[in-house]
Amino acid sequence: MLALLAQAASAAEWHDGWQLAVTTFTALTIVVGWLHRQSKSDLKSVRDDLSARITDVKDNLSTRITKVEADIARVEDKLSADIAEVHTDLKATRTELKGDIARAEDKLSADIAEVGGDLKDLKDNLLVDALKRARNPAAAPQLSEASPQQPPPQPKQLAETSTG
Repeated sequence: MLALLAQAASAAEWHDGWQLAVTTFTALTIVVGWLHRQSKSDLKSVRDDLSARITDVKDNLSTRITKVEADIARVEDKLSADIAEVHTDLKATRTELKGDIARAEDKLSADIAEVGGDLKDLKDNLLVDALKRARNPAAAPQLSEASPQQPPPQPKQLAETSTG
């Protein structure tokens, strides 16, 4: 193009050179304008594509968040139900243990009363034997015949054996 301009100038054909220059400038302006519009169109297309992708990601995240929230609500409900069940089980176990303790206390009281009765009988028998010996030492049974060689149990020993 510069060659054509140089040729037109050297041939003194300025008029044709100026026409050529204006035509070239116009063509370049049109090409630059077209490229500018094309790049704007491409940028708009890219922007629209990115906007669509962002919208898709937002929708996907919203769906996932909703699902996670629902899962959390289900887990909370399940945990609440499990806690209520454990609480009920603990109450039942507590009531059962109270009953077991009451029965054990009643049995222990009965055992203590029985040991007390046995001690009273033993004491009465010893007293009767002692009175018999005091009145008639020859008629009183010998200790080896009437009772075992060990001394009678003490109340503390009796209590330990009845609870064990």
